[in-house]
Amino acid sequence: MMPTGMETLALNAPVLVRLTDGQDHEYAARIADFDVDEIVISAPAGGSAALLASGAREVDIAWLSRRGRYEQRCVVVEHSAVVQVGQKQPSLQKQWRLRPVRRPVLIQRRRHIRVTAKLPVRVVIGSKASAGVTIDISEGGFRVRLPRQDLPDLAHATVHATVGAARVAVSGYVVRAIDAAPNHTDAVIAFDAAGTDADAIRRLVLNAKLRSKRTRTTSARSPRSR
Repeated sequence: MMPTGMETLALNAPVLVRLTDGQDHEYAARIADFDVDEIVISAPAGGSAALLASGAREVDIAWLSRRGRYEQRCVVVEHSAVVQVGQKQPSLQKQWRLRPVRRPVLIQRRRHIRVTAKLPVRVVIGSKASAGVTIDISEGGFRVRLPRQDLPDLAHATVHATVGAARVAVSGYVVRAIDAAPNHTDAVIAFDAAGTDADAIRRLVLNAKLRSKRTRTTSARSPRSR
């Protein structure tokens, strides 16, 4: 029987890999295969060298679901390479074979500050890219308005945007999507931004929050019209 949480995994879904050496650096990878007692991921760029240097064999993998972020402790059992077919030129993909040593743990995510903001975005879901605009934003996700389309729950999505002077590209999942008038779809996309992307989004959220607070303060001090 599959442990609770693992049923939210999907082939080719993005995951984050963190070595258990206390450095807290997370490497991006994707699910190549999974079962109750085995998870196969694409070898994360830079992860193999870091794992070898650390001397550790245990890693934590993390993924997003509609319930929140799951984390699972695993042991790296094998490094391998498989030939990827179905493309014009077969390619060799390096993989890590992992053995779970604990059940997935649902991490209680902190409550992110959410602010109203209209920010032009380009959202890529599968092979389709759509231009849209944000309705509100936070460090943990965007609510965006897109042209009308059917979006399955947990569809993988990448949001591209210019935030201040930074160009960001954050990957996540469609948590929910609803039709909106006149011919749009409102989608909530949850993600775990990292590095400079997270810094740019955080600055945008805090600046918008400060502007909103100043506006409310000014309105409160202004004399009421009779």
